[in-house]
Amino acid sequence: MASGRVGGTRSKISGQVGEEVYQIRKNTDGTYTQVITAKGETTVNFTTPRLQAQRMCTSMVEAMMRDLKEVGKISMQSAANKSKSLNAFSSYNLQLVARDCKANWYRNNQFVYPELDRFDIKQRDLGGLYMLSSGTLQFNVFAGHATQDYPTGGLVDYPHSTNAPEGLYFTLPYYGCSIGEFLRANRMTRLDTVVFCMFGMYAEYNAETEENNLFYKHNYMIAQINPALSDGVVITDDILPTLFVGSSNRGVICKRYAQQPYFFLGFDLEIVNKSEEPYTWGAFSISYADGKKKISSSSYQWFEEFNDAWLSGHAPADVFGTWIGEPQVKPYPYIF
Repeated sequence: MASGRVGGTRSKISGQVGEEVYQIRKNTDGTYTQVITAKGETTVNFTTPRLQAQRMCTSMVEAMMRDLKEVGKISMQSAANKSKSLNAFSSYNLQLVARDCKANWYRNNQFVYPELDRFDIKQRDLGGLYMLSSGTLQFNVFAGHATQDYPTGGLVDYPHSTNAPEGLYFTLPYYGCSIGEFLRANRMTRLDTVVFCMFGMYAEYNAETEENNLFYKHNYMIAQINPALSDGVVITDDILPTLFVGSSNRGVICKRYAQQPYFFLGFDLEIVNKSEEPYTWGAFSISYADGKKKISSSSYQWFEEFNDAWLSGHAPADVFGTWIGEPQVKPYPYIF
């Protein structure tokens, strides 16, 4: 703010008015002169290497959160509500990525670090071993991961030549059992929830460019036993498609294994005109078996066949030059 002067400089002011700075300068003859200058601009460089590393890690977690927001709302047992669960989910994963970036700068990284010049922040999530849930539950109500623990072949009425299943499998006491018998055999209550997540790449053919467009996405399934079906209902092939209800960002199927006491719950991957490659998967349970809400802890796991190849060339040192304006510097020297 400018202020006036008294005495011989009564008509003159000093201070700032808008973008102008007023000064009163005393001359050698004892008189005073009003001096007006433009306000100086201070330039601060915010692009330090460590700050750019933080931005890189943050962009990865932000991209992951876009797909898994609904999962984050229910995955933290210690959180008092959905908002606090989501905040804890985001904060913990950011710590995971930041620690991995610092500890595994040159190799052995557990996350796939992106180049800055990827065209969309969404594409900055290229996968990694994100935490999916945290709690004290010591078991899962599902039997296991279908792809690794039990063959996905043999599903009744499944188009094997055009599709590929990916999800969980559950144990049936025997074929023809009731829903109540199934629940008791798997230590489940009607309040229990199962969550399955999968991250991967899929290529979709673009007829205009005659090339494949690549997409990276987390798919999730949040499922509970259908409350409209009573415990006495027999689990048949007709009942299975409606046995679970819930939410998902892609279609969910439920199929029985032929001649086996198991059924599959999960995704139907399309392999016709769309090539899908799942890189990581994870699942957890929310149980009320002892009257209290408990959640099993889980993190993404790599599909073994994609681990090494997908991580190759994506350590922080391999890509960080693009974040600091020096894309040709590979590997980029350690900054921590």
